[in-house]
Amino acid sequence: MLDFTHIKYGIAVALTSILFGGSMGLSFGCCEESIKTVFNADAQAVLKEKYQGDQAGVDKTVKKAWVYMKRAHLHSQTMGVIAIVFSLLAANLQFPPRLQMGISLLSGLGSLGYGVFWLLAGWLAPGMGGTHAAKEAVEIIAQLSGGAFFASTVALFAVILMRMFKHGSIQLIKPANE
Repeated sequence: MLDFTHIKYGIAVALTSILFGGSMGLSFGCCEESIKTVFNADAQAVLKEKYQGDQAGVDKTVKKAWVYMKRAHLHSQTMGVIAIVFSLLAANLQFPPRLQMGISLLSGLGSLGYGVFWLLAGWLAPGMGGTHAAKEAVEIIAQLSGGAFFASTVALFAVILMRMFKHGSIQLIKPANE
C-alpha cells in the first residue's frame, strides 16, 4: 500500500493549485467581460500618466492581461497534476522520507505559486501601464515558484536515473501478498 505520510502536504497544495486553476476557468465562463471591463477601467484611470494618452497601448495591455489570466488557469492546473504525479512517484519508488517530502512540497508550492504569479501579473498590468512593469513587480513569485518546481523535477529525475543506471532497475513498492 502506498504511504502518504511524507507526501500528503505537497499533494494538498497541488490539489489546491488544480482547484485554483479550475475556479479561474469557471470564472472565465461567467465573468470574462466583467474582468476585461475592470482591466479597461484600471487602464483608463492611468491613461495619461502611464500610457501617455495612447488608447492603442491600453488595448494591447488589456488584451495581454487577459492572456496572462489564461496562463494562470492553465499553469495552475497542469503543474498541479504534474506535482501529484511527482509525489506519487517519489512515494511509490520509496525515496527517502525527506526526499519524498521535498519533492512533493516543492512541486506543489511551485505549481500554486506559478499560477498566482500569472494571475497577479495579469491583474496588475492595466493599472501599471503594461505587462513588463507588472511582471517585474511580482517576479520574485515566479522565480521562487519556478525554481521550486524545477528543483523538484531535477531531484526526481536524478534519483530515478541513479537507480536505473546504478542498480539496473527501479523497485516499486511490493504488493502486500508478497
